Amino acid sequence: MFALPYGETELPVKTRGDLIRHRELAPVEDEQAAVREALRNPIGAGPLGKIVRKGERVALVVNDITRLTRSDLMLPAIVEELNAAGIPDSDILIVFALGIHRPQTEGERRRILGEELHGRLRSVDHDAYDEANLIPIGRTSFGNTVEINRAVHEADRVILTGEIIYHLIAGYSGGRKSLVPGVAGARTTTFNHRMIFDPRCRSGVLEGNPAHEDLLEAARMAAPDFLLNVVMSPEGRLVKAVAGDFDVAHRAGCAVVDEMLRADLDEPYDLLAASAGGYPLDIDLRQAHKGLENASQALKQGGTILFYAECRCGAGHASFEEYIARYANDGEMERALKEKFEVGGHKAWWIARLGRMYDVHLVSALDEEFVRRCHFQPVRPENHQRHLDGLLEKAGKNARVGVLPYSGFTLPRVSRKEPAAV
Repeated sequence: MFALPYGETELPVKTRGDLIRHRELAPVEDEQAAVREALRNPIGAGPLGKIVRKGERVALVVNDITRLTRSDLMLPAIVEELNAAGIPDSDILIVFALGIHRPQTEGERRRILGEELHGRLRSVDHDAYDEANLIPIGRTSFGNTVEINRAVHEADRVILTGEIIYHLIAGYSGGRKSLVPGVAGARTTTFNHRMIFDPRCRSGVLEGNPAHEDLLEAARMAAPDFLLNVVMSPEGRLVKAVAGDFDVAHRAGCAVVDEMLRADLDEPYDLLAASAGGYPLDIDLRQAHKGLENASQALKQGGTILFYAECRCGAGHASFEEYIARYANDGEMERALKEKFEVGGHKAWWIARLGRMYDVHLVSALDEEFVRRCHFQPVRPENHQRHLDGLLEKAGKNARVGVLPYSGFTLPRVSRKEPAAV
């Protein structure tokens, strides 16, 4: 018997098969002490208290509700350091790095900041489409015009926070991504997202990854002063905090991610039961897709996956839904995107592509017809075990079966996997 995360709960799963897990790294015993230790021993930069000066305005960039970041660990320690250095609460602005995500509710902002800091500090959601609050700051060698949030640009000091896990295009989250796309204009983000068709843009790769290099150049133009990032276990416990230079410290955190979250497999599976990892990794299909993409790395070509992702907020982007409704398959979507790229549409292409390459069955709260348009088979959560039993019977007793509870975190690497279909 296994338990797979689904939203903010778990669903019991009865099946034979291998448990596919990340490598275990022990979480720290005292999380707050570990964060403060990272702040006192920054990598590639001086201590935060010696970087800021009294009278300076500080923009503190914080992930939105779609990221499992544990800002509750980082923000109190940072604010304490700033206050001790002579920066009062009135000179600190929280900027939520929404990228091109939807605006947050007041309750979501309170949940991220915690009751005390929510009442003490000013906070704003970044709006990637608000032309009046975007400032052009340069152009990358890839041709990307970089526009960022005016409040961030005009602050005297910029501090980045975030979590480091694998990212499908940029290799890893965290670091430079807090700025771009976190507080960048939609045009800047759209340009970078166009790189999805480049095979060098993939999870766990920085060197030679053009999407990462474009983001790094853009972030250097914005010149953030300090970074605090965390590496979390899939269960939400702190494994490592890194602080200092936004690039050097970030790379140190990426090394920890590799140490913990890769899952080395000898050969791929015929059938997988996998979960995105629960809320907020399955808050919508746009976010849950990351776990589905990771899980597919452990599947044989044409293999079957029963994927658990609640998707309480639907698809996650209007263009995603429009593309699914408008185009019959990923080939049509790719042609449309290459003619005129639309963020959201690129996720629809990715989803439809997976639906073509694999036999995907989705346990979710999504509309069943929408799921079928994604080229997936819809499964209601109350019927998931019966459906899995049918898949097991169809696969046969000799089928290689795996269970992947936290695919939003875990990156399988198969040593003998055939080349993926295009």
